[in-house]
Amino acid sequence: MQGLTAVVLCGGKGERMRPLTESLPKPLIPIGGRPLLEHLIRYLESNGIQRFVLCVGYKSELVEEFARNLPTQSEIICINSGDASMTDRILDARRHTTGRMLVCYGDTLANIDVDGLCSLHEEFNAPATMTVYPLQVPFGIVDVGEDRKVRCFREKPQLPYWINIGFFLFESRVLDRLRPNSNIPEFLHELKTSGDLYAFRHEGRHLTVNTHKDRQVAESEITEFFTVLDADFPQYTTPSEPNHRKSIE
Repeated sequence: MQGLTAVVLCGGKGERMRPLTESLPKPLIPIGGRPLLEHLIRYLESNGIQRFVLCVGYKSELVEEFARNLPTQSEIICINSGDASMTDRILDARRHTTGRMLVCYGDTLANIDVDGLCSLHEEFNAPATMTVYPLQVPFGIVDVGEDRKVRCFREKPQLPYWINIGFFLFESRVLDRLRPNSNIPEFLHELKTSGDLYAFRHEGRHLTVNTHKDRQVAESEITEFFTVLDADFPQYTTPSEPNHRKSIE
């Protein structure tokens, strides 16, 4: 997708995924035999995105090695902000982007309709658009009447609420309002208050890998998630020479 840079937040410590994250950063945890980050990059590439900025921190050298050795024609840049907030990572990445920026979480997979996201963003001339997903209760619900009789059971129902899953589309001008040492919820609240934040509703597939249970779910669903991968893209291996279009700072 011409002119659109994907900025992927890959710097967190992933403490809820220990002991796996004692040796690997969370975005490199394997799902279906490939790093989670590779699934994300390959999906975005299949949607026409060819430029990526990886915001690294924890175990940055491993993500940098992954970026050097991933077989791809896309441009991949790694920016190491150290132990920084998400907003500081975005600010550090900004100088490597021109125009519109798609900000993604490095632990989240979703088969987002990127064209649809961009179309809604353009339709409303939105400074910022976030992708939201229906909230599903992880438990079965019991509906009880006034007479205390059980009326029905609903297994893990979808509620009439939406959650933030990332995949933010930001115009360059809106990032002028992003303050150092702030946080994403604070920034989104300010955008909401000023009427500059829009929402793109995603009702396809979505996985966030924050816990070992999340990883088990991802392993069981990844084949249906991104079937494009095995057919169209080579496996991540260590080549003899790094791709000349990749750089590290």
